[in-house]
Amino acid sequence: MLRKSGILLLLCTPLFTYGQQELKLKKSHSGLFSLGVRSTISTFNHGNWGSPGVGVGGQFRLQVHDKINTEWFLDYLRSDLGGIGRREDVHIGWSVMYYPLKDRGYKGFLKPYIIAGHCFDYTNLKQNNDPSNYLERWSAAVQAGIGNHFNLTEHLDLTLIAQYMIHLGGHAEAHVIEGELDFHEHSGVSLEGHLLFTLGVNYKIADLW
Repeated sequence: MLRKSGILLLLCTPLFTYGQQELKLKKSHSGLFSLGVRSTISTFNHGNWGSPGVGVGGQFRLQVHDKINTEWFLDYLRSDLGGIGRREDVHIGWSVMYYPLKDRGYKGFLKPYIIAGHCFDYTNLKQNNDPSNYLERWSAAVQAGIGNHFNLTEHLDLTLIAQYMIHLGGHAEAHVIEGELDFHEHSGVSLEGHLLFTLGVNYKIADLW
């Protein structure tokens, strides 16, 4: 996770130079469009033998009010299943971000917010030495939590988010039986979920309106 986050920051270093210029607004912060990259870690671990999921992704933001922002994202995560299999997840979704404190734009270093959203989730679990032994499923999920922008400049920010995700459809599980993976899909809505931690770098490109 740390190494991937370091690479992510290194790739965005040129943006820091361009981000020194003043952020020009037409009227308010409504209409701000930004692009970013992100690295995510998920705490699902299939008991004590599976590893957390780690992945990369990207997003764009479109702010609709001084206190309300939207984020549209795609994440790819991968985790190890006891050295004999792997789990791959793809999240495609959106979130609404609400800034509760007095509006200072992006001039202050810290800009905390509350976040909630929805996504579609594709999961694929498979055994490494037996491609025919796998389970895949599509489901939907909701997520909510807190986040903070660390404003390096008015244009460029580093963002940290902690969210809890609840799946609305069936969830997939893996168990080890005599050295082989046994996969199960459970239907119905469950309040069980997992924590997501996301570190991202975002650059404000333009004020669209």
